[in-house]
Amino acid sequence: MAEAYRNLLVIVCLGLLVWGVIRIERIYQYPFFMGCMFLSFILPQAFALIAHPEPVGPEALDNVLLVSSLCAAACWIGYQIKPNTKWLKTLYIVTDDRKLFIAGIMLMAQAWFFNFLLSRTTVQIAANYNWTGPATIYLFFIQAGNIAFGIFLLQTLKRPHFLNIIFTVISGWPLFSTVLIGRRQPTMTFAIIIGISLFLVRQWVPPRWLIVTAMLMVTFLIPLFGELRGGVWNLVFSGNWQEILSATERAFNSQQKGDILELRNAALVIDVANRTGLYGFGTGWWDSIIFQFVPGQIVGFDFKKSLQFNLWDRYSQLLSSLYGYTRPNGTTIPGVGDSFIEFSYFGCVIFGLIGYIFKHLWISATYHKSTFSRILYMGMISPGMVGLTHGIGRFFQEAIFQLIFVGLAVYYARGKGRLH
Repeated sequence: MAEAYRNLLVIVCLGLLVWGVIRIERIYQYPFFMGCMFLSFILPQAFALIAHPEPVGPEALDNVLLVSSLCAAACWIGYQIKPNTKWLKTLYIVTDDRKLFIAGIMLMAQAWFFNFLLSRTTVQIAANYNWTGPATIYLFFIQAGNIAFGIFLLQTLKRPHFLNIIFTVISGWPLFSTVLIGRRQPTMTFAIIIGISLFLVRQWVPPRWLIVTAMLMVTFLIPLFGELRGGVWNLVFSGNWQEILSATERAFNSQQKGDILELRNAALVIDVANRTGLYGFGTGWWDSIIFQFVPGQIVGFDFKKSLQFNLWDRYSQLLSSLYGYTRPNGTTIPGVGDSFIEFSYFGCVIFGLIGYIFKHLWISATYHKSTFSRILYMGMISPGMVGLTHGIGRFFQEAIFQLIFVGLAVYYARGKGRLH
């Protein structure tokens, strides 16, 4: 059955992509970019896991492929639900461009200030290779610079005068610098902000042939960025295309060996949930929110831990006792896995709910031209995709951050008027 479920996943992924390229403006909408993520991140790992499943059993393998298909399909289904008129009216907030410019400066200054602090801080690394200590707090506030970049870029495209251009460059530099060192999510975020801004203000979309080419390339680029990091750009700028092709082949072959696969993590936690009936019912996502927004350095780590349900601690023990498996450091539990351990097969509904939210933001941003929705939409796309690669808990972390800081900026810049 594994091959049948794999084929079903292929069909669903291709369906999402075809839905997008039929009408080219759909490439900026939730079903299409999630289809790209399933195609480039989940599908290659599905082939590798089928070839090298150990210690995943046949039933667990079938389950993770079925759940992946359900989650991918939910992205489209949720997006098709008729939007709520009251939600759309709430999203429409008239803004004063002058005050919004000032809000952008404040967010940019915050980002640069915490960048400065981070540059003078020795980063502490936890046992799982994640950052810990004050650096995590600084990194949290640095993200506000991405919002500032989106604000200034939108204003530059509407009114390309000197001051807007200068502040766009200054606010965008920290994000661009992380692109240069080969970080995948910042690269994706940078490209998304630029692409969405060009569409929303100038209605520009790339030609269809370029989109199809990019869809094919991204499957190889994700493992390539993971292997080479900043070395990717060194090779590109040096014009060493032969080495790029060789590195791409090595990265893809390494993935297909199946030694380390995030989808294996998902398959095993799904199997644990099925065998034990241990479901989180949202507590795992709550733990992620507490992890991100409650600073243990300030309130104490014992107090922070007391606010959490610590579901993952129990899963780690069960993975070890049932399969002799320890999640490799640096790997994640993809959204298809962490949504299942919260709500079983109904966990895929969260992908549909996220799609439903994106539908409102899209309509508000494009048809009602809400500045609030435009800025929030640009900021939410990256969390939406990271929700698949790093888990829905990560989506909630980043989405709440966007809501807080975009909301504060727009609240300060609000003007008079409403949607009728």
